[in-house]
Amino acid sequence: MNKKVYIIILNYNGWADTIECLESVLRNDYPNYQVIVVDNDSPNNSMEYIKAWAEGKLDVWVKPNHSLRYLSHPPIKKPIPYVYYNREEAEKGDK
Repeated sequence: MNKKVYIIILNYNGWADTIECLESVLRNDYPNYQVIVVDNDSPNNSMEYIKAWAEGKLDVWVKPNHSLRYLSHPPIKKPIPYVYYNREEAEKGDK
């Protein structure tokens, strides 16, 4: 049995970088993991962009000559199921 691993990604105004990171992380082949994205109160609607990406409504473009492009392309299949908690729900912690 594989122990559960939690992957925590912190975002602050960097939704495009966070999405690229998610595209890479979600390619791993470890069978028992959960990804948690924590937004540090970004004033640029980062979470709305990240949710739109997970729903398949937004693609992020990475330059074709970027040396790490292979880590996040081609994009993974969408939609990706997710659970969203606002600050109050997360602080309450009873879900």
